[in-house]
Amino acid sequence: MHAFKSLVFALLVVLIFSCKKEEEHKEKAAIPFATAGTNQSDIEEFQVTLNADSLKAGQSGKWSIVKGLVESKVNFSNDTRPDSKFNGMPGETYELKWTVMTGSSKFSESVVKINFKPLSTTITNSSPGNQTQFFLNAKMYDRGTWSIQGKYATLRTQTSGGTVVPDLNSPYIKFQGYANTNYKITWTTSYGSKTASATFDVKSGNYLEVEALNDLQMDPNSYRVGYENGHIVKLDLSSSGISWILQDTVQYPALQAFRYLKKLYLQGSSINNFPIVIGEKYRDLEYLNVDDTGISAIASNVGKLTKLKQFLMSHTQYGAKIYYLPESMGDLENLEYLVMGAIGLRQLPESMSKLKKLKYFDCNNNSVQKLPTNVGNMESLESLVISTSEGLPPSIAKLSKLRRLYFTTTATSAALPADFGNLQSLDTLDLSGQYRELPASFGNLNLRYCNLSTPALSSIPENFGNLKNLESLTLFGVYKSLPNSFSNLTNLKYLTAAGSFEYLPKDFGNLTNLVYFNGQSGSIKELPESIGNLSKLTELRLDGNQITSLPSGLFNLPKITRLTLSYNKISTLPDDFLKLGNTLGELYLYGNNYSLASGIRLKGLMTKTLVYVNLF
Repeated sequence: MHAFKSLVFALLVVLIFSCKKEEEHKEKAAIPFATAGTNQSDIEEFQVTLNADSLKAGQSGKWSIVKGLVESKVNFSNDTRPDSKFNGMPGETYELKWTVMTGSSKFSESVVKINFKPLSTTITNSSPGNQTQFFLNAKMYDRGTWSIQGKYATLRTQTSGGTVVPDLNSPYIKFQGYANTNYKITWTTSYGSKTASATFDVKSGNYLEVEALNDLQMDPNSYRVGYENGHIVKLDLSSSGISWILQDTVQYPALQAFRYLKKLYLQGSSINNFPIVIGEKYRDLEYLNVDDTGISAIASNVGKLTKLKQFLMSHTQYGAKIYYLPESMGDLENLEYLVMGAIGLRQLPESMSKLKKLKYFDCNNNSVQKLPTNVGNMESLESLVISTSEGLPPSIAKLSKLRRLYFTTTATSAALPADFGNLQSLDTLDLSGQYRELPASFGNLNLRYCNLSTPALSSIPENFGNLKNLESLTLFGVYKSLPNSFSNLTNLKYLTAAGSFEYLPKDFGNLTNLVYFNGQSGSIKELPESIGNLSKLTELRLDGNQITSLPSGLFNLPKITRLTLSYNKISTLPDDFLKLGNTLGELYLYGNNYSLASGIRLKGLMTKTLVYVNLF
């Protein structure tokens, strides 16, 4: 019995200890828990995707910031999602708590650490080959600004379209500095309350042609750009709307780079002031064209263009007038060709007489007072076109190479110098003005073309017939007769003569090369018989004279195609007109004294000719 009790007791002890161990084992079982995910560091873009444990059915979660800088940019994209995005501040470390609820009971809490890299920015130079002009791209966050140490020309945004950003706040800029200058260019950008800066340190070099082309918005490969030995020697800015920037080298200093330029075309462009840079920097220029622009003055430094050979500046636009030229024009020692027509010019500087290489000078359609007194010193001058208030200066006769002279004067009493005939090279002469006479030396000229629009001309020198090379002559005036020597002009082909003379020289027919003769609106009473010797004459105009009868020689003209005799005093129409029927295409006879019947009769006989006769 005692032994049985001992056995039962032992079994109870074993059972009790077994239950206790089982209870101890149950207390050590893991309690359910949701983590906030893994810590993350060195985040660059100030946003991170959190990775807390997923929620189970019936659970909800909530993110909160335990530690770290909080401002407007700091937030969760969705603070109830375990994979919410978190936006923090650069350079900050955050402790974020993830709280999980089951119903209204807290299930778990866990904290994760998030670290963001400090704010930083960069500046990239996208034009590393440039020396003074830099295209800079900076990294910007919320906003930014540039600061510059060193005097510079311009800083301009390179963004287009969208929101307008002030130049200093644009991350994409074109920076134009001055040559050989130290610059510290700093870009400071901000993200919330944080800022970061980057600096571009540079010492500029010399201005480059490619930089200047960029300012002019020109393609280096354009047909408007010409090269020689690797440098730009031709620049065609004709009709260019941006050429006005040549006037402003303070803002566009790179334009000084065209030091090798030989030809510059600016006609019809947007310039309205003569660019100072031309005279200061473009010293190799040989050709300059500023026609049809709004320029109202020529820069005084133009005389520095000592290699200039051709200078064109005609027809100012937009009401601009160039009244005066600088004295330095006389320093253009190699100038050969100068055109300045219709620019409003009033006066020429006396210094222009120093232009010893000038060959062609056109100053027409202006109101110039006078030529330089010593114009005769322009020893190379071959062609002169000008209108002045005064007459030709005496020194004009020294221009031994002058071939063409087109001269108009408004002087009330004009006169040619006595030794005008010394112009032995003169080939073409066009004179307009109140000239009353021609000097005796006039007959010494070697003219081929002569136009004398001289309504006051009262006499013609007897030796006028010495102009044996003359091929074309226009002669206006009130002269009473043509000199007998006139018939010596045997090379004359075209003649227009309007004066008060009543008779042509008897041997007028010696002008055997004459093709055209216009003697309209004169006082001619009679034609010489020798007129029939003009075997090459094709057109004869004698309207408005005092002719009463026609010589038989008139009907021997073998090549006449047009004959005008209207408004004379012709009383009979001879049948000899029929001799001209094979060549004459037009015959004008109206306004004469013959009968209506005779006119109709002649018209009927000349079937191959258009005959215009009296109608009543």
